[in-house]
Amino acid sequence: MKTFKKRWLFYLLLNFSITGCITGSQPRALPNDITAATSEVVLSLTTPQSTYAAEEAISLELKIQGGAFDLLVPSFNLTTPGAFIGLKVLDTEDNIVTPKRAIASSIPEEMFIEKNGKPIQCIQGFELGAATTTNVSLSDLQKYYRLQSGTYTITLTTELSVYRDSLKRPHPEIIELEEEIKRIQKVADAHVSAADKRSAVNDLQQQIAFLEKKHNTLYLPTNSHFGKVQLTSNSVVVIIE
Repeated sequence: MKTFKKRWLFYLLLNFSITGCITGSQPRALPNDITAATSEVVLSLTTPQSTYAAEEAISLELKIQGGAFDLLVPSFNLTTPGAFIGLKVLDTEDNIVTPKRAIASSIPEEMFIEKNGKPIQCIQGFELGAATTTNVSLSDLQKYYRLQSGTYTITLTTELSVYRDSLKRPHPEIIELEEEIKRIQKVADAHVSAADKRSAVNDLQQQIAFLEKKHNTLYLPTNSHFGKVQLTSNSVVVIIE
């Protein structure tokens, strides 16, 4: 009985703590203008060194600094090599270097997520949190550009789409656990105490919370598109010897 009371007190404190965090950190509502919503988002492009030997791998790192608002954006644009589609490479004479192959030719895959019994057309999404930083890397620029000896200036321009809403696809294990909770709550056996039922339900809810954290992919309804804006990074200069 003492063990149960300690466990129940823990769950109450945990629930209070989580509730307090949620109510104390509500995201700011997006302004009506897409430019204002994304005005403080910053793209920073870096490379570990400024000088490379011919044929040496040139890695690029893109850091996306979130602005004043939580933004729902396609994951393709910020968490995959697709983030580098808008690279522009200029040679010493400011001529644009034509890539020998596309960095990413695929487009974000659309799928249907069920909501209230209706299929909603979505793309996979990502939350760019306010004042948070997201990093994505390109392992070797030389795979996409044939760079001879010389000096090159590299800049990235991204067309960032923002969405108003997101959905989550229920994980099969979560659905099964939720059904188990319903079954436990309906148990009317006199040999099963209310305390035992609460304990079992709490254990299942913990498992659900773990799975929700593990399987937290967002999906953005295509009909909730808010707008898009072009963002341009700083320029980095690399020398090929």
